[in-house]
Amino acid sequence: MDNEKRTMMPPVPDDYENLLSPLQLMALRNIAHFGWKLRFVRREGVDIPVPVVNGADGKAIGVIDEDGNLDPDPDIQLRE
Repeated sequence: MDNEKRTMMPPVPDDYENLLSPLQLMALRNIAHFGWKLRFVRREGVDIPVPVVNGADGKAIGVIDEDGNLDPDPDIQLRE
């Protein structure tokens, strides 16, 4: 049995701006000034797409909620 949950969707879709709320997009643009970068957009199993971002150091992980708030310490586990 294959435990792989990922599908063949790209981590950052070409149309990600159409998936995120205006507040998420604004937050993403604002934190980019501090070196944060979009890592992927979680779309499966959630009602609202969740952008997952990396800090400037490449180690910090955060998520942006639907109201545009950055959670720099989310309760998520990333697969290798």
